Amino acid sequence: MVYNLRSFFNTALITSITLFTFIALPLTIRAAPTTHSAVLDARNNGATTAFTDPVTNISFQRFFGAKSGFAFGIALPQSPNDSFIGQTSFPLASGAAGWGDWSLTSDMKGPLLMAAWASPDGQVLSSFRQAANEDDNPPEVTGKFSVRPIASGTSVNGSFLTYTFLCQGCLDASFGLGAADTAGTFEMGWALGDKAVGNPGSSAAVLNFHNVGFGGFDADLQAARFADFDAWAALASPTPLAPSAGATAFAPGKAGGGDDDDDDDDDKKKGDKKGGDKKGGGSGDDSDDDDD
Repeated sequence: MVYNLRSFFNTALITSITLFTFIALPLTIRAAPTTHSAVLDARNNGATTAFTDPVTNISFQRFFGAKSGFAFGIALPQSPNDSFIGQTSFPLASGAAGWGDWSLTSDMKGPLLMAAWASPDGQVLSSFRQAANEDDNPPEVTGKFSVRPIASGTSVNGSFLTYTFLCQGCLDASFGLGAADTAGTFEMGWALGDKAVGNPGSSAAVLNFHNVGFGGFDADLQAARFADFDAWAALASPTPLAPSAGATAFAPGKAGGGDDDDDDDDDKKKGDKKGGDKKGGGSGDDSDDDDD
């Protein structure tokens, strides 16, 4: 009798373990892809993360594209006004060719942009731009905004460029991003080309198509507020860079032509056709894969 009871309980135990294995294991296997997908989706958002420049000790919220190598960081005062400190860095092609830019919104057409590139004498040049479309050189513009370089955080060689600067008067709703928009996360934009710019010794240099990549990223501007902002801003040159004589006035509300729906369709088509390439930039979807 004892043997029969023991045999019964052993059989019941084995049956329970077997049933648990067949029921629980598939649930575990099915759950794994969901977790993995969530991680990939988080990376694909292209959000900024905390970064401190080891040269200047300025802290930023910084976007970094692992495939393109393009990075843009932003720092704000604790009580945001119309200014910020920015840092752009990106690789250059052979002979220090190429250029990169940031945009105050994820749409490159209309908002205030700033492009940077290497000059023939080994300096970093930059200028404010406003694009009417994605294909043509965005002309240099002027307005109440100005830029003062931070020399200690600016460098260029034959293969890489870093540009740190104080952007004064650059935050305004009419430019695409105002101080009131810095309470949370705001989508900004970037673009990168590796072809030599035309007339590189002038702030009105001609920028070729951004063939390496372009796209948007989520800038955590609430986290970009720092108590040391004023001390960092004091590192900037006392004299703002002057625009070229041919710079035109920034046009608030300027669009790329056509109605909004047509523009959106054009963006998708041009991104699919021209944006994607060996380094992973391109349409919004492709550039998301470029983000860390």
